[in-house]
Amino acid sequence: MKNITLWIGAAMLAILVFFMFFGPELPFVDKELQEVKHRFNENNRLQLPPYPPSALNPLGSDKSGVDLLSKLILGTKSTILIVLTITTVRYLIAIPLGLMARRKKGIAHFIVNSLNQVFSFLPSIFSAVLLVSVPFIQNSGNRLWWVIFFVAVIEAGRVAHIVQEHTHKLSRELYVEAGNSLGLSPWRMSKSYYMPAILPELIVNFCLDMGKVMLIIGQMGVLSIFLTHQWIEVNYFTPKFLNTSLDWASLLAEHRAEIYVNKFGFIFYPAAAIAFAILTFNILGEGLRRHFNRRMNVLL
Repeated sequence: MKNITLWIGAAMLAILVFFMFFGPELPFVDKELQEVKHRFNENNRLQLPPYPPSALNPLGSDKSGVDLLSKLILGTKSTILIVLTITTVRYLIAIPLGLMARRKKGIAHFIVNSLNQVFSFLPSIFSAVLLVSVPFIQNSGNRLWWVIFFVAVIEAGRVAHIVQEHTHKLSRELYVEAGNSLGLSPWRMSKSYYMPAILPELIVNFCLDMGKVMLIIGQMGVLSIFLTHQWIEVNYFTPKFLNTSLDWASLLAEHRAEIYVNKFGFIFYPAAAIAFAILTFNILGEGLRRHFNRRMNVLL
């Protein structure tokens, strides 16, 4: 029987990849994001932005007259790359920690337990909001990298704990004990024994974690937390943070106030894009899990 889940997940991922790399080249996308300060409608009447949905602007425009569909498509690449970077950093931290903590003792074990317990007391979104709202990070010129690091660290302990449990169980296998008896170095043991055994599970969890990261990023958008911003004086003695990114979460945050005036037209689309990406990574992860389980059953 074919792995339909894997095929669906791969097709959905292909759609995301297409818009990441080829979306800006589509004929209806304005790569320059030009501001249209005014235009005349079919009745030759003057129109000012924001423009309603039309043939020129299928999703309408923002207050500066910039096409919203173009912003959404151009934001695909930055959104997916941010999520991918956060997840990669998380695993680069968690895998070495988990491998070093496999004996369940020592400083590595203490760090894994501490990270796992501290960040399990609060929902991930609360921890993320607390960390990225620190004044130093709010005003940092490298805010995006700090956001990436802290969102990655939040659940690094959980991933490290999973790696620790798997490797601790593997360390009792006869072939692993034989490697230890031969006096192989920890690096050689990790490379030749532990990593090949846990790699399928890591790949599955990596995909699922991308979905979790996308959810956290989306929740930050709902709370009007921009991933990148600038402190700009918009009126006399009235400074505020303004969004400087096109990622979907920032678009969601930028237009969140429209909900309060019963305008749900555009905000639906970045929310739907985030939901589509979450479903993509979860379906792909489940499909990969079935694929690896089937391969394991064949080998057995």
